[in-house]
Amino acid sequence: MKESIKVIHCSSDRCSNCPDGVESMCQRLCSMSKESEEPIILAEADRGLLHLRFTGGHLRTEPPWYCEGWDSVYIGNNDELFCELGNLIDFYYVGPYLCFFMREYRNTHVKCVYRPIVRTSLEFSLLNRLTEEFKNSAGSLFGTRERLTEQQKRMMHEISQYIQDHIPEINENTRTRLSQIVAHQTHILGPLIPILLDDLTEEVYLDGPDTAAYFDHQKYGRCATSITFCMDDVPRITTFIRAESNLHLDRSNPSLKMELDLLSTILRLSVSVPPLSTNSLYLEIRRARREPYSIQNLIENHTITHEAAAILLLAVACRLNITITGGPGTGKTTLLNALDMTTPQWWRKIYIEDAIESRPLSNHHQVRLQVDSVDEQHKKLNKSEEIVKCLHRSPDYLILGEIQTAEHSQALFQSIAAGLRSIQTCHSDSASNLISRWIHGHGIDRSNLGMMDLVVTLERPKPGEALRRVKEIVEIRRGIQDGLVTYVGTNVLYDVTNPNTIHWAPDGAFQTLAKSLGIKDSQKSIIMLIDTVRNGGDKMDFGKLGEEMWSYGHPLRFACCESSRLR
Repeated sequence: MKESIKVIHCSSDRCSNCPDGVESMCQRLCSMSKESEEPIILAEADRGLLHLRFTGGHLRTEPPWYCEGWDSVYIGNNDELFCELGNLIDFYYVGPYLCFFMREYRNTHVKCVYRPIVRTSLEFSLLNRLTEEFKNSAGSLFGTRERLTEQQKRMMHEISQYIQDHIPEINENTRTRLSQIVAHQTHILGPLIPILLDDLTEEVYLDGPDTAAYFDHQKYGRCATSITFCMDDVPRITTFIRAESNLHLDRSNPSLKMELDLLSTILRLSVSVPPLSTNSLYLEIRRARREPYSIQNLIENHTITHEAAAILLLAVACRLNITITGGPGTGKTTLLNALDMTTPQWWRKIYIEDAIESRPLSNHHQVRLQVDSVDEQHKKLNKSEEIVKCLHRSPDYLILGEIQTAEHSQALFQSIAAGLRSIQTCHSDSASNLISRWIHGHGIDRSNLGMMDLVVTLERPKPGEALRRVKEIVEIRRGIQDGLVTYVGTNVLYDVTNPNTIHWAPDGAFQTLAKSLGIKDSQKSIIMLIDTVRNGGDKMDFGKLGEEMWSYGHPLRFACCESSRLR
């Protein structure tokens, strides 16, 4: 949790009658000199001002009306936020906004409040006037085919030009900041934009009109907001989504998924309307980080241990067939993208996704295909068909995104049986449940099931909290019966409750592959790799690591060479 935040409430006459004021010095600020790393806020409710000093900033013993160096923001005289500062646990800037996080509900939940960055009451009044004026002009253009990012950039330019023409004394930085805020507010999703621009936001939820939106935050888990949309907003939201997606959203097709670009922030929207949604409209927005998590990032935030990371790095380098499973929001796609970043650059990878969640990687050979969502009733681009077509597209690795239906599963195992290597995600809470679903729900033959190699399960131990972790890594055990591959069972290779012990099965994926290569002691590879991952630190290039392992002929051979200790 963020270090404590010192809040000093200043009186309307500032230091004149304050017992802590000695000439231009503030005794309370002086007393904080030994705690110089802590953030400080001076609050002037009667003047509507917050004066900020962020973590690690230079400590000021004089208030901002006596010295420079404070960052001051005007939020409105006696704004309700002043009464909530006692519960403040964090604050930071997101674009042209200041975001505040407060503990509430018996200290178990976090509330997020944002305010536009304006410096004075005059700026505040100008912002309100511009918002009213340009909201009307934006409304007259609503329904055109202009994309969201294009609309926002055009509006920013027009507003900035308007300010320059009418109030030329406003400097460029202020003009840019105000034009951004006003442009955001002209859009129907404007109230959500400060949250969507935050790189620590994971998913945003709106359960219906007249209900407060809430979201999942990387640090603080599930956060409440006071943002609501009314019934009158619903037609504008649905019209916007139809125009952006070019898909049906009506009674004949009451749900869809789509990708949306918001000023270089990639969003995935999932929306439902009647008759599927009983509360008029349901909206979920998943946000992709500008910089995707790497394996090193996932180790640092405790999603994955060094041992689990080493196993998966070796599995990907060996091109094993891997399914990543877990419940909603457990980080399946995040882990898949992190593993994708570790593949050698020369591999040809084909991606098949309904919502594009993979990332373009510099100097990698990537073919990214987008198919229709399972929600789309008028599908023309079918995921199952495209998986089968990959037999003639010569991929080194097939990255399939989410496997959702029986048809998807059958196409997946058909491609594996034909010799393709793949990695994909699928919803389940354990390997055993997923295998049961494949066999009994999706009709996968046990002989085909034996061709899967690993099932990785992620979990979110406490709903609504930020922590996700790799729970277990399970090998599919296979045998030969009457000359045919068959599914024998599973082996829990790794368990988060006992991460230092790796259980190898002689008929598991790794040992079976090692035997086919004539390697007697493949366990040396994983032991060395764990050592390498643990000691590599921030400078470890996992992409180069995979390439280095292949330089010995095969990743399972690198431990057999005297010079194979990787740095």
